[in-house]
Amino acid sequence: MSRFFVEPAQVSEEGYITITGSDVKHMKDVLRMNKGELFTVCDSTGTEYSCSLDSFSDGCALGKILSSKAGETEPKTPCVLMQGVPKGDKMELIIQKNVELGVNRIIPVMMERCVVRFNNDKDKEKKCERWNRISVEASKQCGRLSVPVVEKPVSLKEAMAMVKDSELKLVPYENEADLRLKTVLRDKNPKDIAFIVGPEGGFAETEISLLKENGFTSISLGKRILRTETAGFAVMSAIRYELED
Repeated sequence: MSRFFVEPAQVSEEGYITITGSDVKHMKDVLRMNKGELFTVCDSTGTEYSCSLDSFSDGCALGKILSSKAGETEPKTPCVLMQGVPKGDKMELIIQKNVELGVNRIIPVMMERCVVRFNNDKDKEKKCERWNRISVEASKQCGRLSVPVVEKPVSLKEAMAMVKDSELKLVPYENEADLRLKTVLRDKNPKDIAFIVGPEGGFAETEISLLKENGFTSISLGKRILRTETAGFAVMSAIRYELED
C-alpha cells in the first residue's frame, strides 16, 4: 500500500488529511489513484493513518481517515550517522540503506581526506535536496513512521557540536585493536547513539585525536577494513541486533 508523509497540521479534526507537494502528482499521474483507493499516511509523530482517497483539488489530495494507530516501525534507540562525504553516488546508497536500517539523522561531514568538494552553498543545497528525496523514498519503501533528515555538509567541528549531547559517541577506526562495538553496547545500553564514518581515505590522525577529545570512543569493526559505504551498514546492523531494536 502506498505511504505518504505529512505534518500534524495537515490532519484535520473533521477526519481528513490534506496531502500537498510532489506526492499529489505521484498519486494522480504515476499511481493513477481513483476515489476510494486506500493508502497510508504518517504524521511524523508516530501515528499511522489508514485513508481512502476522497478527491483531488487545487494541487491537493484529500484523504478520508478510516482508522489510526500508533506505529511500531521506529527504533527505540535513536542513531545519528555522521558520514565523511564520499565521491560519486556512494552517498545515495549510504542514505538509502541506513534509512532502511533505522538511522534517525544523517550529517554529511567534510573531512581532510574527502575527495569531493562543493563549489558554493548553492551547490551544497542542491545536493542536500536530492539526498533528502532519497531519504523520503527509502522511508516510504521500508515503512518508516518519519523521514530521517539529511543535513547540509558541515565541517568536523560543526558536526561534533551537533551531536554534543548524545549519550554514546563512537568512531569505528581501523587502528583500534581491542574494543569491539558489541562490548560497548552491552556495557552502556545507551538511550541514543551518534557515530562517525570516515571518507574513502579514512581518518587523519588529527581528526581521531579531536574526536576522542570530544567524547568519541574508538571501536573496532573486526579484522578487515571496510569501505566507507559499508561501515555504516555494519554499525547500524550491529546496533539493531545487540539492542534488539
